[in-house]
Amino acid sequence: MPPLLVCGMLCHMNLTDSLLPSDLLYFANLIWFAVGLYALRSAPWRLFLANSRIQHVFLGATVVLFLMWNFEMGVHPALGFHFLGLTTFTLMFGWSLGVIGASLVTVAVTCVHGHWAALAMNALVLGVLPVSVSYGVYHLVHRHLPHHLFVYIFLCAFFNAMLAAGVAVMTLVVLLVATDTYTFARISYEHLPYLPLYLFPEGMLNGMVITALIGVRPDWLKTYDDETYLKKY
Repeated sequence: MPPLLVCGMLCHMNLTDSLLPSDLLYFANLIWFAVGLYALRSAPWRLFLANSRIQHVFLGATVVLFLMWNFEMGVHPALGFHFLGLTTFTLMFGWSLGVIGASLVTVAVTCVHGHWAALAMNALVLGVLPVSVSYGVYHLVHRHLPHHLFVYIFLCAFFNAMLAAGVAVMTLVVLLVATDTYTFARISYEHLPYLPLYLFPEGMLNGMVITALIGVRPDWLKTYDDETYLKKY
């Protein structure tokens, strides 16, 4: 039986306190604080606080992310897989609230699993980074490509989710190899072969959720507007 299935839920995608050097983890705290402060200052608080619907949707989506992040499969610590769902979250709320929501989920997951010293690094790699990639891809697509419904679904949701998750995973791999936590040979044998099996479902999940939201609750998507994407139909 493949080692991925044998280990099941025992290993986590999150970094643990002992995997990376303490000075690197401390430096991550400084970066996370700076990014978090900017997100807090740039978030649309006036609109958010004035609209209870947005508050409820944000809270519900954050809880869903927390539940998703607690179900994962892996081989060794920090070499697990779980659905991120952050591309959908970012398309729903934008970059600032995306960073804030992902950070809140990381804190909640840390409350469950521990490893507080690695909290900031996990928040950056598994939260801020995929949110930033997701919003960056959306911005580029929206600016340079036709405003077409299928362009939004396939590039901003499906492909975007695969890319954001792939960047997060490969960043973890680089950190682990650069700090001699694992050898690249070991990761390439025990972890990377399963990466396509993780990325495609990640893209499918986000693409399906975005498609459903467009059909049922387009007002939940900050980055989507019927008049913009459906004007040719």
